[in-house]
Amino acid sequence: MSLRRLSFLTLMLVLWPVSVWGQDKSSKSVKDGWSVNPLPALGYDSDFGFMAGGFIDLNYYGGLYPNYRHRICLEALIYSKHASCYMMQYDSRYLIPGIRTNARIYFDNNPLYSFYGFNGFATNYDADLNLNKDKGIAFYSYDRKFLNARIDFEGAFSKHLDWIAKVQWWHYWIRELNWNGYNHDNTLFRQYRESQLIEDSEADGGSILELHAGLKYDTRDMEATPSKGIFADVNLSYAPDLNGAGYDYLKLSAHLRQYIRIGTERLVFAYNLAYQGTLYGNPPFYSQSAIMHFKPSDGLGGATTLRGVLYNRVVGNDYLWSNVELRTRVIDMELFKRRVFGVITPFFDAGMITHPFRLERQAQALYDNSAEDDYDSFRTSLTEKACKPHMSYGVGAQLVIDYNFIPTIMFGIPFDDRDGSYGLYMTLDYIF
Repeated sequence: MSLRRLSFLTLMLVLWPVSVWGQDKSSKSVKDGWSVNPLPALGYDSDFGFMAGGFIDLNYYGGLYPNYRHRICLEALIYSKHASCYMMQYDSRYLIPGIRTNARIYFDNNPLYSFYGFNGFATNYDADLNLNKDKGIAFYSYDRKFLNARIDFEGAFSKHLDWIAKVQWWHYWIRELNWNGYNHDNTLFRQYRESQLIEDSEADGGSILELHAGLKYDTRDMEATPSKGIFADVNLSYAPDLNGAGYDYLKLSAHLRQYIRIGTERLVFAYNLAYQGTLYGNPPFYSQSAIMHFKPSDGLGGATTLRGVLYNRVVGNDYLWSNVELRTRVIDMELFKRRVFGVITPFFDAGMITHPFRLERQAQALYDNSAEDDYDSFRTSLTEKACKPHMSYGVGAQLVIDYNFIPTIMFGIPFDDRDGSYGLYMTLDYIF
């Protein structure tokens, strides 16, 4: 969640023309000083339910209007499926000359956090067991909270090539399901604990310190609504063993996004190809769902990775996924002296686990409770299930205002009903 999941700002559509009109007419003192913009937020995400909240955007222009010298964002969101999140973020290119500095503190509370097990199709999914109030069962849920604090630095090697350095700290608080109306004893999380797929030393959560270093290559014609160019990055993330529990890792993530005009900027073919993998180490289970992406997510699935697939459905050791879109501008006009156009975006998403997580333990636990008599063939079959692709398709619609404000609605359908039935998302921006 956080800004990656800042949903469709319905009221902002009403307030935005007034806000920008006021900025155009603002006095010199406002353009040189601070601008405070509080806005409510309303939206919907099929994985989290209806959302209500708001954010405050504070910009110090210092004579650079409409660009800013310093920006502070405060955000609070509450979802009808009982999750909530709170964020404070700072961004500046001027705090350290020549270096962009971004700092964030983020708290996420989800007493019904979705957990569909390890390794995708290697874990069965039964929709009747997922938040079923009539039966009083939330088999695929546990209680998770986390606090994340991070600071990023970014500088330029050349016009298109940047370096990135980042430090971030996580702390997870995890406990078994404890929500009125649901059976606390019958959950997948408890089964994983009893079989030691989730070890006792990690079952209650813990802390992670990550050190990141990376490169970014960017030739896009604009950041929010590119119509041509390439964006690529590669990052290494190292987490030492902080408390001697034996959990450390080195991970690699890489992304390639390209935007290709088909004759005109009104028709753009866009694709994202991404990989994330654990190069070595022993990550705790709660770190394996953290996807390092343009819009961070938990596992593959949901509004930012595989649209239509259940959020956090695919959790493994190494991931490969892709998103393909055809962004078709169908409306182009001027409204309130602003450039406005409507876009229809059919899409196709696909992702898979290339290296399963704790598959040997999972195979042994499932084999012990099965009627199979050949372990090797059972394990081989489970590996094939774990590495089977998860795919979805659908359509999105964007209302692009002055190229930067992009309320979006997306509807996705998975190819396999073991990934859920559909996903409906109201959010901001393209997913890449």
